[in-house]
Amino acid sequence: MSSTAVELIVNRDSRTRKLTSLKRIAGWATINNQNLRIAKEHGLPVDALLGAGEDLSGANPIMFVLLRNKVAHGEIEPFISDLSDYDPNAEKLATEHEAKMRKFVSEWYNTAPDVQEGRIRKHEWPK
Repeated sequence: MSSTAVELIVNRDSRTRKLTSLKRIAGWATINNQNLRIAKEHGLPVDALLGAGEDLSGANPIMFVLLRNKVAHGEIEPFISDLSDYDPNAEKLATEHEAKMRKFVSEWYNTAPDVQEGRIRKHEWPK
């Protein structure tokens, strides 16, 4: 759910919505290093998604994207260290992922022209 919030903003924000440079699948820009670099260039607070020592220039996805991809595709074995119904490692990763999303959304909300200029009305984004 955390990555969905970020993807929604990247796809709906007026600064990125119509960018042809974003790589899209069936019209939807998924989050990956390249798309996040482009979103950052257009003013979205992408640095909020970075962990210590991470940047978007590398070929390997940042941890936020890597975790999103693995969970979305059901490849969670590398993140699970316990067979019980509670895994402290998985909880830590999920908490860190959520915290990065919350920071991104908060910074976006406080700076986005769509929000600051009242373009989002009755829960609808501008066309």
